[in-house]
Amino acid sequence: MRSTAFALGLVATATALPVVQQAAVTCVSGLYMIAARGSEEDPGEGPLSQVTSAVKALVPGSTSIAVDYPASIYDDGTYPVSVYEGITDTINKIKAYVSACGSSSKIVLLGFSQGGNVMTDALAGGVLKPDPIGSQYKSNIRAVVTFGDPTYTTGQSFDVGNATKSGIFSRGGDSLALLNTYASVLQMYCQVHDTICATGDSLDVHSAEVPTFAAQAAAFIVSKA
Repeated sequence: MRSTAFALGLVATATALPVVQQAAVTCVSGLYMIAARGSEEDPGEGPLSQVTSAVKALVPGSTSIAVDYPASIYDDGTYPVSVYEGITDTINKIKAYVSACGSSSKIVLLGFSQGGNVMTDALAGGVLKPDPIGSQYKSNIRAVVTFGDPTYTTGQSFDVGNATKSGIFSRGGDSLALLNTYASVLQMYCQVHDTICATGDSLDVHSAEVPTFAAQAAAFIVSKA
């Protein structure tokens, strides 16, 4: 009953959401980076700015933009709705940029914690989530990096770090298979003991995921530019 009520509530919420007009797109010669902050962080890129700033310094003509979403985490059903809104905004941003800037558009997706959930669900879908981005945009997505993603799943070629357990919302089935089609451009960073991505016992480890891997992630992104 609870899951049915939640599903109905999510559909109603999604239906009631106003149509948000994307801001005018400015095309760049470098990378167009879309960053989704973690739960309860202030609007903006959050710690992901460590990565985007490093990439901008290394790839001339690059820019970054934050996903516009609540990043809420409460246990009353807000988290799934927040992720839903983040996925929708991310996909809209990808489509708007490619529409304005053409088939040579070079897009990078970055996410921390809940923001990682947003980014990988945008690519591979999830339970009661919007449809993932269409395959026609795959060539435009040059790199994807997530830190402390709750959908982290052990045993994948794109896993980075020493985590030995999967995340609290680990992925499987068709969704995991679809995510694997992005394996060559994807890195998911997770350390052992991380409460979120490794079902561990340390929020401090979780909070340190971005600074721990920022330089490695920036180098990976630059290698895909």
